[in-house]
Amino acid sequence: MEILTIGRSLLDLFFPKRCLNCDTVISLDNPLCVICASKLPYTHWQFNQENLSFEKLSPLCPIVSAYSLLYFQKSNVTQSLLHHLKYHQHQEIGVLLAEKVLSILDLSSYDGVIPVPIHPKKLKKRGYNQVHSFAKTLADRSGILLIEDYLIRVQNNTSQVFKGRKQRLNSIQNAFSLRHEKIAGHWILVDDVLTTGATLSTCVNLLAEKNDAKISVLTMACGV
Repeated sequence: MEILTIGRSLLDLFFPKRCLNCDTVISLDNPLCVICASKLPYTHWQFNQENLSFEKLSPLCPIVSAYSLLYFQKSNVTQSLLHHLKYHQHQEIGVLLAEKVLSILDLSSYDGVIPVPIHPKKLKKRGYNQVHSFAKTLADRSGILLIEDYLIRVQNNTSQVFKGRKQRLNSIQNAFSLRHEKIAGHWILVDDVLTTGATLSTCVNLLAEKNDAKISVLTMACGV
């Protein structure tokens, strides 16, 4: 134990962990320094129909309710966090954000969680789906199912970043498919960021069309 402690101290000395937003040296237990963590723009919403996420999605698909933990804007702390989650292997961020959600919401009455998938080629290249750790933590700690092999991505579309809502909707219409038997009950569809709603609404419409199930949407962040 003493050798491990010494080894960790040396690691901290020569390779200190830094805040993912401002690059300040921080403790190993946190992805952000105290100042950047205090700047996280929480929505303070409830999981219902009275928020921006529901307003974005409800004209596009039949959802029961919606929720996003954080606001997402260009160059804010949320963007830094999710960039490191998505592209730099920081899957612990998904766990931490899920734990924050569960400190606010009780999801135990839902039937399960369905993460928005990424295409197999992208999964092979990146090594993980950035939504996985978030979705798994939500499901495991709520005692509900996680099904990752039901909704699948069959088209590897180009980046949606510079497309408007109409362009995104047109380009992603046939990007997803379903496997296995039908599902019933009330399920939570999970993704990292809700922007135009193109991806999420496409998934919700597919799930609703093929199943006698209710779908609500929960994301780490919502663009403003």
